[in-house]
Amino acid sequence: MKTTFASDNYSSVHPAVMEALQKVNTGHQISYGDDEYTAQAVKLFKKTFGEDISVLFLTNGTASNVLALKLLLTKPYEAVIVAGTSHTFNDETGVIQSVLGAQLFPIQTPDGKLTIEMLKKEYQRRSPHNPHSAAPKVVSIAQLTEYGTLYSEQEIAAIAKWCHDHDLYLHMDGSRLANAAVALGTDLREASRDLGVDILSFGGAKNGLMNAEALVIFDAPTSSLAHMQKQVMQLTSKMRYVSAQFIPYLEDGIWQKNAEHANKLARLLAEGLKPVQSVKVTQAVQANHVFVSMPKALQQKLHQAGHHFYSWDETIDEVRLVTAWDNSEADVRTFLADVKHS
Repeated sequence: MKTTFASDNYSSVHPAVMEALQKVNTGHQISYGDDEYTAQAVKLFKKTFGEDISVLFLTNGTASNVLALKLLLTKPYEAVIVAGTSHTFNDETGVIQSVLGAQLFPIQTPDGKLTIEMLKKEYQRRSPHNPHSAAPKVVSIAQLTEYGTLYSEQEIAAIAKWCHDHDLYLHMDGSRLANAAVALGTDLREASRDLGVDILSFGGAKNGLMNAEALVIFDAPTSSLAHMQKQVMQLTSKMRYVSAQFIPYLEDGIWQKNAEHANKLARLLAEGLKPVQSVKVTQAVQANHVFVSMPKALQQKLHQAGHHFYSWDETIDEVRLVTAWDNSEADVRTFLADVKHS
């Protein structure tokens, strides 16, 4: 491949994280999260999000979402409202239904974002007093959304208030929260907990970590957390190799530096594509995603030239370009040059 803007999941692991793992890889440590490195990581999460939080370390984002919703859905008839574009609904192989037996109510949205009006309409249809429908208990939003769009602080705070006024929890799928916080000009707490989020699936693998995610619990049932984590097959025996990655990530500000770089490259990529007449930006470029429509012939030529990216909506020839922490400005220049000469 010449360059890849297919996914930030394609990216490598940050050198400082690899160095931290090498330090961890000596001697014996107590298993299942009772080691000194996990304790250190927990302290950093508490420093970041608040001393009264709980945090669990997991190996992938799907498991983080499943565990979050497992904690929040305490009755068998409770359900989750999500955007129709959400990863939870579209890209997790029906795991919420399969593992939890819970129903998802997807709302179609043009930019990946839920609004209060959308939630009101869906809630009225699924009123908890209607015995013929599963009862909404959780609203789950993605920040960034799957379209790379960004909820403002005011939008999240308003959704959180609406949820709490209706006795619902707000779950945030924050697989790209670092990119969102940088775009908003906030820290991680200000972009989540301080806005009223009850539970956060906090991503790492898309921004320089290796198979490392976290579930951060602000206001949700926390009894038997270890049992819950074991039940979803995420109570890893050698937990230190997961948790220790978050030590340099939080302590040295790697989350912020990586996200700033990826977001900057997306802006450069979008600006470079705007003058190309056959290419049209289809979504607001607010972090590290660029969605554009381009003729299929151009897509094929770029693929043949060694560039890798994904088709998103073939009906409008829309493709997704995602910049990662380890992409470079040279990658952007190479891609733009091939677009203009194809």
